[in-house]
Amino acid sequence: MTQSDAASPTLSARLLIATPNVRDPFFARTVILLIDHDHEGAYGVVLNRRADPPLGDLLRRLELDNPRHLQRAPVWWGGPVQPEAGIVVYLHEDGLPAYEPAVEVTPELRVSWSMDLLRDVSKNLGPSVFALYLGSAGWGPGQLERELGEGAWIPVELSHRLLFRDNGESTWADALADIGAAPSTIPMGDAARA
Repeated sequence: MTQSDAASPTLSARLLIATPNVRDPFFARTVILLIDHDHEGAYGVVLNRRADPPLGDLLRRLELDNPRHLQRAPVWWGGPVQPEAGIVVYLHEDGLPAYEPAVEVTPELRVSWSMDLLRDVSKNLGPSVFALYLGSAGWGPGQLERELGEGAWIPVELSHRLLFRDNGESTWADALADIGAAPSTIPMGDAARA
């Protein structure tokens, strides 16, 4: 680890709450699960933008089993980077296979791009608590730090209460309420001009 690495703490395994400064329609009023952050950049998934089609339709297109309880389950828009790629965020359970590739966000929370995981989900053999995201949000080296400095994001501790919801409409307001804030109490910064 270099001295510059030690001087810039990681924000991995946190949530980013968009402030009212964020005017980009992709990211306004979003909450992002930040999966990884280091000197090379950062990436995560938007938690509260629903995508089409529902999970049952997607499983059918992939020619996978389609259990009744998953037919209307939501699929989420994770961000504009590789929107055709699926990312499964799930709670790890004893007895689950070690899906590869995968990232351990916290000891309980995992992220994987494994087709085997999606196949197991379709057969009721995978994790019981999960969400599927299409695409991700990404930042190049120093980009997230600049946006934080401009007041675009509020980094907060990861709250499982904001994950795995059926309806993401209240997620942004709930995330702000968790830190005792409301949109009207957040000062506007440089990001408002973006």
